[in-house]
Amino acid sequence: MLILLQDAQRVPRIFSPFGAIPSAEIQDWLQRTGLSLPSDLVELWQQSGGGDVFETETILRPTLASRPNSCFVEDDIEGINAVYEEEGKSGDLYVFHRGLIPSAVRLSDQRFVTLAEGGYTVKDSFASLDEWYVRSSEPSTARGMVCLPLADRGF
Repeated sequence: MLILLQDAQRVPRIFSPFGAIPSAEIQDWLQRTGLSLPSDLVELWQQSGGGDVFETETILRPTLASRPNSCFVEDDIEGINAVYEEEGKSGDLYVFHRGLIPSAVRLSDQRFVTLAEGGYTVKDSFASLDEWYVRSSEPSTARGMVCLPLADRGF
């Protein structure tokens, strides 16, 4: 199970999911958009549909036919990426998270990246969604208050 979802089981208030998305819908969306995204991000959408994390962060939801729950407020991934592209985001970055420090998948190598404030340059890079969540949740960030130390995570 993904670490974010494990943390949400232990401390439910940290994550408000938008609602699970059937695998077939996600696969159809990926095919329609021509995107290839990491399997752990797809797994998160299947299990939760994305959602609000730590009250200041949002893992965006693909634009699909299945209805999200009531906490979903125009947090669709396609719309956000279209706006960011107009503002100068590279086509190689696909933003999946917005908040204090926006995050994207770098499509060329399938790595999760955090973006520098006020722009679309890569600040940090991570091999997996778990590594992104844990390392970008270190105590130096606003999200670090509920995460276990990195040594306890195996990173």
